[in-house]
This record gives sequence, C-alpha cells and structure tokens, in this order.
Amino acid sequence: MSTGSNLFAEPGLQQITVWARGVVMNKDARDIVVALAEAAAREGKYVQAWENYVDLPDRVYVPVRAYARISTDPIESKYIYENETPDIIILVEETLVKGVPVLRGLRKGGVLVVNTRRSPEEILSFLGDTGNLETLVTVDASSLSTAVTTLSGAEGATDATGIGAGIAAPLAGAVVKATGIVSLENLAAVVKNPEAMRRGYELARVTRLETKGAAQEVAVSAGELLKQLPFAGTVPSPVSENEGMVTGNWRMQRPVLDQEACTSCDTCWIYCPDSCITRTDEGPTFNLKYCKGCGICEEVCPSGAISLVPELNFKD
Repeated sequence: MSTGSNLFAEPGLQQITVWARGVVMNKDARDIVVALAEAAAREGKYVQAWENYVDLPDRVYVPVRAYARISTDPIESKYIYENETPDIIILVEETLVKGVPVLRGLRKGGVLVVNTRRSPEEILSFLGDTGNLETLVTVDASSLSTAVTTLSGAEGATDATGIGAGIAAPLAGAVVKATGIVSLENLAAVVKNPEAMRRGYELARVTRLETKGAAQEVAVSAGELLKQLPFAGTVPSPVSENEGMVTGNWRMQRPVLDQEACTSCDTCWIYCPDSCITRTDEGPTFNLKYCKGCGICEEVCPSGAISLVPELNFKD
C-alpha cells in the first residue's frame, strides 16, 4: 500500500483530526468527530468516527486525537487507523499549538480551528511550518460552554452524557462556518447544545492565509522510532534525559517561582510525582521538559511561592 500524500487518493473524501487533552477533554474531541459524522450521514454521505487509543486517553493532559472521515463516495481507506493527511484539524485546547506537531501531514489548503481567546497572530507564532495551512479559525469555545470531563462513551461504552453538550458544540459550529462540510441545520439536529453550536458559528474568526507548501520532513527509521517510544506514558527521573519521553507538551500551565517568597523548605520537591524539581541554593528549579503542569507543587507550597501561569504566555 502506498504511503504519505497518496495514502488517501479519494477525491470525495475529507479527513478531520481533533486534538485534545486526555481525560479532561477527550470526550469533547470524540463528540466533535461524532457530531460532524452524524450530521454528514443525515446528508447521505459515507462517514467514520473513532478515537486513537495509541494516544493513552486515560492519561490526564496527554495529547490525544479523534478522527472523522466524510466522503461523497464509499470510503476505500476505512481500515486505516489514523488520518495521515487531514484536511481539517481542530484543537480543543490552545496550548496544543506548542510542542505538538498538530499540522503534520496537513493537506495543502487545509483548515485549523483553535479553541482560544488569543489573536490569530499569536496562535500562528507558535505553529512553526504553516506552509499548507490556508484557513485559521479562532473561537473562544470555552466561554460558550464547558468541557465535559468523563470517560462515558469511551472504548465503545454507552455514552450517557449525550453528543455535543460541552465545548464540542461551538467548535463544531466553527468548523461549519469555515468549511461548510455539513449544514448548520443537520449539525443542530445531532448536538445536545445547539445554542452553543450556533454561537460558535457566529463568533468564529476566520483568517485566510497564503499557502506556500509545507517543508519536506526527514524520514525517521522504524528502529529509531522504537527507541523513542515511552512505556505506558511513564517517564524516568529527569537526571537521565530521554528525548523520546519528553512530556512537557502535556502542560497547559507552568509553575513559576517567586524566589523572594520561597523558604527552600523542599516541600514541592518531595511531592512532585515526576521528579521534575531539583533543589539548588537559590531554591527549587523546574525541569520543564518533563513537567506536566499538574499543579501539585503549587497546592502544597506552604508559603505560596509557586503559581501556575498559562503556558502560551511563554515563547520558550
């Protein structure tokens, strides 16, 4: 079977990839693909929607994906597990633009939808190679609804919460505004919160970009990829560096130390579950390559010297 750009040589097919955060947001990722697929099915199209279990959806904050395929013709690639060349990419959480290859494989003329209140220019500054990106859509979906934190509906189980009750609804509405992939009426018929969906459609900001083609990626051998694979998401102590096990891109907020308030009590060092804190004469230092932003250090600090700050406030 061919790979890369020829993998899905199906003219009537559109591929949708949704990125989210494990446990806290993977339900909304699942809802977006299911809602769009069900709306398309109402229009007589051929559809698929599923999650990517390789992404460890049971890990809090880990980047996870869900996929949909919508086609005017029977889907020939229905047994391919991932969307390697998506047409539409949706980010349920804004910090996924940083340290996560969300645009990898995007087809020329592709669409990116981001849940954010930040400007398009600020989002673009984190994305790296945007050569194939033609449309950037920003919408503050979190102000229109709330994320649904549940494992209901995961792994084929019955979904007791309904489809599109949370931030999935306004994000799906933003997708329709930018692409017209399904009708607004059919989408409203399948989401649990059609009002939020319509607000997402109305408030989405669509920015058109000039496409110039993405840079060619250097192929990595299967053996090298195997060396980089983590074991069940575990991370060794940062005293032993492993570039294949960096988990800093799980983080939505980073810990920042107020050195004047710090008493060097080492409480944060004791409680850090990932050994990301090192004791120094100047106080604790954080290894941000492995820090997942869990916030335990802030919670246990007796002097209030540690605070969590939004990750996108930092360019590094």
